[in-house]
Amino acid sequence: MLINKTRFFLTILFLVFFLGEDALFGQSKEDLEEKRKELVSDINQIEKLIDNSINKKRTLLTNLENLKFKIDLQKKLIININTQLNIIVDDIEKKNIELNQLLSKQEKVKEDYALMILNSYKHKSKLNRIMFVFSSINFTQAYKRLQYYKQYIKYKDKQIKQIKANALLIDNALKVLDEQKNNKQELILANEKIKLNLDKENLTQGKMIVEIRNDEKRFANQIRIKQNQADEIDKKIEKIIAEATARVRKQGVAEFNLTAEAKLISKKFAENKGKLPWPVEKGIVILNYGKQPHPIVRTTTIQSNGVRILTSANQEARAIFTGKVYSIIISKGGNHAILIQHGDFFSVYKNFSEIYVKKGEPIETKQVIGKLNKNKSTGQTILNFSIFKDGTTQNPSSWIYKM
Repeated sequence: MLINKTRFFLTILFLVFFLGEDALFGQSKEDLEEKRKELVSDINQIEKLIDNSINKKRTLLTNLENLKFKIDLQKKLIININTQLNIIVDDIEKKNIELNQLLSKQEKVKEDYALMILNSYKHKSKLNRIMFVFSSINFTQAYKRLQYYKQYIKYKDKQIKQIKANALLIDNALKVLDEQKNNKQELILANEKIKLNLDKENLTQGKMIVEIRNDEKRFANQIRIKQNQADEIDKKIEKIIAEATARVRKQGVAEFNLTAEAKLISKKFAENKGKLPWPVEKGIVILNYGKQPHPIVRTTTIQSNGVRILTSANQEARAIFTGKVYSIIISKGGNHAILIQHGDFFSVYKNFSEIYVKKGEPIETKQVIGKLNKNKSTGQTILNFSIFKDGTTQNPSSWIYKM
């Protein structure tokens, strides 16, 4: 018993440490279940992208990145399920207490009713009741005895209703308990399945890491080539935005020479920080903003001016806010980019195979702007997304809702 309690408190401390107190105690079962479904969906999406021939050299690094991301999602899923289980166990305990109280109350009501019926049986004759009233010494006493019988009948009806009501509450409590126990069992089985899968994938990941480490220089070179390709288009984008900013500064204006409408758009864009829609309908952030070590090849650093969002094949990107198409960059490799101006903000979308808009065209929030390119080697469909203000990159996760 002591071991179980110790384990429980260690689990709570672990969850508080990694998730924070608000995340553990401030979330409802509904919130947790919604998050669990999101994690399961993300894991399934990643799973589809992992190449079956994981030993192929050309896809080994991408597959390992995907596998590591999937493992991280599974760990979050396990924490989510454990949190749900703790809530369910607590709910079951409370429901058991409530049920026991109802059963005790029902037993007491039934005992009182049985005693009342027994007494009633002893004096069941209508004649006895009439004689009891008419044997009164005066009118007042007769009236009181008559009222007593009326109250007695009301009390008996009330007891019957109370017994029925308690029976219904007990029945509902038992149904809720059964449902909670079933949910608990389903979550336990789901957790066990995830843990077994996680053990296998940790072994697979270990083998893949060893293979990469044995040829780290070649894989580091692959990463550098990818980074250089990304840097090349980033420099074009930065140059376009920097030139626009420089022209304004030469004129001695503190911000872009905006029309009243554009200033309003800029103001509203800023006011919607943290509430802007995602640039794709479905997606997972697989690379965060800023400078960071590569998740696998630790000797290599990645610089990200935005976020990398993994989505499903044939997906289209959409504008995050009202604005106008400021520029379109056409790349020979089919990795086209679109810059949308929102007053003195810019949102940048990269990796299109098809573009649906034109330079100077007004854009509405959530308007579809192009079809994303699917990488033939890895099978991934990725949107590279950035936000700029006054020529400086912003962290998109600060601006996009729940990114």
